[in-house]
Amino acid sequence: MLLCEQKAQSTLCRVGTLWTLSLFSLCALSATGQAAVISHAVPSVSSHTAGNASHETSAAALQALAAKGVKPHYLSDITALYALHPAQRLWADEHAVVQFQQQLAEVALSGVQPQFTQWVTWLTDASIKGMERDVLLSDAMLGYLQFVDGVERNGTDWLYSSVPYRLQSPAPARVEQWRQALVAGNSVGFVSSLAPRHSQYAKMHQALKTLLLDTRPWPVLTMSDTLRPEQQSQELTVLREILQRTGMLATSENITLFNEQPAVVDATAPSPDTYTGDLVEGVKRFQQWQGLEADGVIGKRTRDWLNVSPQTRAALLALNIQRLRLVPDNVSTGIMVNIPDYSLNYYQNGTQRLSSRVIVGQPKRKTPLMSSSLYNVVVNPPWNVPTTLIRQDIVPKIIKDPSYLQRNNYTLLSGWHSEAETIDPTMIDWSVVSADRFPYRIRQAPGANNSLGRYKFNMPNSEAIYLHDTPNHGLFQRDIRALSSGCVRVNKASELAGMLLQDAGWNDARISSTLAQGNTTYVPVKQRIPVNLYYLTAWVADDGKPQFRTDIYNYDDTVKRGAGILGKAGQLLQ
Repeated sequence: MLLCEQKAQSTLCRVGTLWTLSLFSLCALSATGQAAVISHAVPSVSSHTAGNASHETSAAALQALAAKGVKPHYLSDITALYALHPAQRLWADEHAVVQFQQQLAEVALSGVQPQFTQWVTWLTDASIKGMERDVLLSDAMLGYLQFVDGVERNGTDWLYSSVPYRLQSPAPARVEQWRQALVAGNSVGFVSSLAPRHSQYAKMHQALKTLLLDTRPWPVLTMSDTLRPEQQSQELTVLREILQRTGMLATSENITLFNEQPAVVDATAPSPDTYTGDLVEGVKRFQQWQGLEADGVIGKRTRDWLNVSPQTRAALLALNIQRLRLVPDNVSTGIMVNIPDYSLNYYQNGTQRLSSRVIVGQPKRKTPLMSSSLYNVVVNPPWNVPTTLIRQDIVPKIIKDPSYLQRNNYTLLSGWHSEAETIDPTMIDWSVVSADRFPYRIRQAPGANNSLGRYKFNMPNSEAIYLHDTPNHGLFQRDIRALSSGCVRVNKASELAGMLLQDAGWNDARISSTLAQGNTTYVPVKQRIPVNLYYLTAWVADDGKPQFRTDIYNYDDTVKRGAGILGKAGQLLQ
């Protein structure tokens, strides 16, 4: 027989896996708080049937589950937990069960850890009930506690990676909190406290449940070519159904299945196969809903979104519900940048002062998720070109055209230190220069054509990421704006700078004069302003309609793992 090592600071002891033994040891706490070993005789699986009354003990429930090929993930922790509550159900409060199952289903749909999909599959098996189901609920709770407690610290890896994170036992102190809530009859309160603490959660949770109600087959557009207004297509009936089911057509465009009077044919009306009229307007509304350019042209991106079913949208909401755990809520003062929405919002004292389009990093040079704080505004900033850009972009251009540096107002420096000397680029034999071993720094002088524009907003971070202006504002008119090398370009940078500089005591005349002189000036902000770069591809707008955005960095691929249990998760969420 195995003995548990006594741990004074641990509520639950870990025991070895004794799945196949007829006798096993359970760790329990004595009345004085010391760990003790309790032996329980467990009859073999073959000596009991599913209907035997002894299945109302946790040990018998484990044996019954084993007979069905079901093995709890946290077997050792489960046996220790139920030793503290012999022959008792831990999930007697049905309200707590409902709440927990719904939160569990949301994590399972997100696909971040396949074990959650396994728990949902088992919990929707009608043959698993009574104490067996109680044990599985507790097993799932242990996994959920690890997730909830670890996601804030590890969320960038857990929620934005295609590799599932590793399941581990939750902290004993956390399990004891749950156990004390059970003893106090406050299971509902404890379970409620585990949900995301964000004002978006309730709205996204309800939207997810509503989407899961639509289980009808989703029509699919199979066209491969771009469809433009006034062109003809044989798939307009499919398009009409999609627009109707997404609520993008006017009420008068609802299909009438039966007419009491024969329809009067209008000889001047366009062919029913012509893409025109309210269908075009409906597509424009759909595009605007998805954050795409509302031009009515059905290209690949629009077609792909038209083909996304309500079930898949529900899974996207489920994943982004978990991401809410990483996003600050009710920001009083701060700058919030949602990367896939290409949007920046600046709040001051609880009021939104500015909303701006932004450009973010391209997929091969992603803008990282991060939290920092803005500490100064640089007026007329120079640009020290990052090493990656020097090697991949600039050096190859110089080798082809040695005048490239001069034409773009670049200076070549001997190094990155403050005492670096200026190097004459004409003295270098560029034909033998290696981009991978380029030893110099390249700096672009301030000016109208500087890549940072007229303003740079500094914030400390290890990846040299910052907000800045740009001389090329035409790019902000694009719907997909993942175009930069990682930093965030702000369309309304001059307005943001004006607000921050005024708060620092500058007036408009001083700002204009400094810009005109062209000298680089560093202006500390009055107080550091929190900056959050986050990544949500789904949320619910103020009008109650769920919003979805293109996953530019392929962070949403995990929902494919949750797709297989959409129906089962729907059972737990209704």
